[in-house]
Amino acid sequence: MGATDMLDQLARLAGIEDGWWDFYGQWRVVPESTKRAFLSAMGFAIGTDAELAASLDELDRRPWSRWLGPVAVAQQGHGMWVPLTIPAAADKDVLDWEITTEAGAVLRGQVQTDTQSWIEERWLDGALIKRWRLALPADLPMGYHRLKLRGPLGGDDCVLAVAPEKAHVPQAVMRGRGAWGIATQIYALRDDRDWGVGTYGALGRLAAGAAQMGADTVGINPLHALFPSQPQKFSPYAPSSRRFLNVGYIDVESIPEFSECRAAKRLYASPGFQANLARLRAYPMVEYADVNHLQGPILEELYTWFRDEHLAAGDDRAQAFRAFQAAGGAKAQLFCTFEALAEKFTRAGNPYWRQWPDEFQHPDSPAVAEYAATHTDKVEFYWWLQFVADQQLAAAHKAGLDAGAGIGLYRDLGVGIAGDGADAWMEQDRLALGVSVGAPPDPLALKGQDWGLAPFNPITLREAAYEPFIAVMRSNMAHAGALRLDHAMALQRLYWVPPGVDADQGAYVRYPVDDLFRLVALESARNSCLIIGEDLGTVPEGFRERMDAMALFAYRVMVFEKSGPDRFKRPEEFQEQALSIFATHDLPSLRGWWLEVDIDSRERLDLYPRPGMADEERAVRAADRAALVAALVERENLAADFPIAGELNDEQALVLSDCVHRYLGVARSRLTMVQMEDVFGLNLQMNLPGTVDQHPNWRRRFAAEVPTLLSDFRLVRIASALAGLRSQRNETP
Repeated sequence: MGATDMLDQLARLAGIEDGWWDFYGQWRVVPESTKRAFLSAMGFAIGTDAELAASLDELDRRPWSRWLGPVAVAQQGHGMWVPLTIPAAADKDVLDWEITTEAGAVLRGQVQTDTQSWIEERWLDGALIKRWRLALPADLPMGYHRLKLRGPLGGDDCVLAVAPEKAHVPQAVMRGRGAWGIATQIYALRDDRDWGVGTYGALGRLAAGAAQMGADTVGINPLHALFPSQPQKFSPYAPSSRRFLNVGYIDVESIPEFSECRAAKRLYASPGFQANLARLRAYPMVEYADVNHLQGPILEELYTWFRDEHLAAGDDRAQAFRAFQAAGGAKAQLFCTFEALAEKFTRAGNPYWRQWPDEFQHPDSPAVAEYAATHTDKVEFYWWLQFVADQQLAAAHKAGLDAGAGIGLYRDLGVGIAGDGADAWMEQDRLALGVSVGAPPDPLALKGQDWGLAPFNPITLREAAYEPFIAVMRSNMAHAGALRLDHAMALQRLYWVPPGVDADQGAYVRYPVDDLFRLVALESARNSCLIIGEDLGTVPEGFRERMDAMALFAYRVMVFEKSGPDRFKRPEEFQEQALSIFATHDLPSLRGWWLEVDIDSRERLDLYPRPGMADEERAVRAADRAALVAALVERENLAADFPIAGELNDEQALVLSDCVHRYLGVARSRLTMVQMEDVFGLNLQMNLPGTVDQHPNWRRRFAAEVPTLLSDFRLVRIASALAGLRSQRNETP
């Protein structure tokens, strides 16, 4: 076999697809250079023909060289089973099996190999190897267990994950016509205690107020940990860690220590602090570096007080903190150590962990353990920040539930992590570092997108029994009743981009889709959390059907929900097992969409791949405006003489928003979300895909504070309409 054939075969075994259909209907063949970049990022030695041959042989033989894989994910119902790969010489052998459940129960039994269902076989080193379906006890509980097998020829063991047939769907979504909620960005919220950025406290007040208006949920941007030592890196979708929380949203004045610590109070009351606080509160956008500079000294004073007064006394708050540490375990200890190291080395001019001294570049290094042991206070400071953030987020979720919300908070899970952050450092052996996640050209970004995010390595992820994936899911379902999976297609495949090339030069890499779907359902059921999969863009064949079968809700954005070039879908044509919303944070607000602010921005910033595309999009948008008006008029939501071009005055923007949301209010979708910027007729776009700093992404703030927003007649009117429409008992409009 030649080198090219070996490379192609290794790439296919590793999940790299040969090509892909682009948005324009062209088949894009993946070049050898891309395959080599991806395989190298996965950890395969391919520098010489001999290395390539050895890598191919090892990967090809691996699943046939052990009885059980590192993990088996079984689904309850229809006969649970796991694959057993064993020499044909053991056909008549009686195997002893033992399952230790997550709760500690032990189940034992015996099985003769050839009584199981045969799947396939192959020859390996002169011996015939067979693969069987090993039947499991039908009543195994949902959860993570340990399976052991022993027989005359040897034995093996693995993690056994038992998943439900479907993900959790809360009762609030299934009653009447379903539920509704408010979507917002937490950083945009204002109240009388914020320090220039929205807080968990403000979120709690919004959640409670929204629930009192009849909303079942409040949806927010990702809460992933960012970069305290580099506050200029503030995109919620390019986090340092998806396992831990953004401490920049802490409501400092609500921390118990704030009312106790005299040093913090003196600093807070100083004229210079108050002047900076007033400036940041008044500014229309978040100045993340200034907010960080304002928060930092007081948070350090509060931690010192906590350490000296609470930890030293071992009181109830100290015990709660120690319990939080114990629950976080070794990974949380590593994360907090990373934060301390990042602070140290960023000050020295080396923010990227690959530029740190060699002995600190890997989490298992003795130098890392020694640093943590000798800098306990600094590491524990970051533990305390996570403790505070977790308590405040929990309180925000509880505030909504206590006020009557059927779901509570609706969190958002970003598709990846920054390659220079904590998760990349902690999980570097399970990631494909050196490539990045992106998207091929589509209507949101016509040149394609390179998000600069590090993807999971599908090979090493399975070898790790999916622990990093499970941990991310579990962490983001905490203190939430719903979770949105950004770019849900990552459960089946991800578009990787090699370094140094344009975003449209990437390729798709497959992931173990059956296992990942089942694990999502398992964590959803364990955490009583509704799952919404953002299935926009290029969607693999059969993916949406799989989502529907496993009760993962689809994500239906009205601007894309058309049954023809000039016709929006009618309410009864919307998918039932779905969330419906007019637009998203990656699209302009309703008013901005009408006024084409996104097209103007892309044209101004040269984001179109060829001349004339802006004018083409304007023509399409004009047709879409006419189609939207026609749909609203047909439902008697809007007057027939409503203008379909030109500026919208405030009254027209309000009428349009009311009509659109009443339209969505009677749609078949079981969950309807309303964006705050649409309610108030704002002309903006929270994020412009394809940009970093050319557009004020993730910075815009609402002009009014949360109590004022909640009492605003525009929100009150839409909330009243939706609460009435969604509570009706009949199932069709």
